Amino acid sequence: MKKIMVAVMVCVLITGCATTRANLSPMQKRQITTKQIEGLYENVYRASMTVLQDQGYVLKTTDMASGLIVANIDRETSKSSQFWQAFFVGSVYDKGTFIEVTMTINKINETLQELRMNLQETRYNQFGGKVDIKQINEAKVYDELANQIRVEVKRREALGRM
Repeated sequence: MKKIMVAVMVCVLITGCATTRANLSPMQKRQITTKQIEGLYENVYRASMTVLQDQGYVLKTTDMASGLIVANIDRETSKSSQFWQAFFVGSVYDKGTFIEVTMTINKINETLQELRMNLQETRYNQFGGKVDIKQINEAKVYDELANQIRVEVKRREALGRM
């Protein structure tokens, strides 16, 4: 009986803490995910790859001619967290998270580029099944990523890598 009560409490906490996803229009999503970066096209492209690699992402596809970069990272849930999930709930409902980033860089003019980013998060259970797939729509995430790329562009310029 005690185990059932603990399982119910865990479920209530998980559901109660879940955030609601705002339904954004395509134009609102574009506003969040599209940034302008000052710098030469090649420099912005290479800076974008560098920032992703610095954060642990594995580059899967790159094509400078089209401006495409696809990268991903696999973040496994800690073993202790998996243990407690199995102990209280009876199964591991969150084995880990897989995040895929897609970027396209488009030349606006010689020194200004448009960076379009798309981040998708997939959560997996203990059997490798997909538990949840969601588009990351938090403006703060995209702003931070764009700012890191801007800093890397300036760093590359200061080193004469243009």
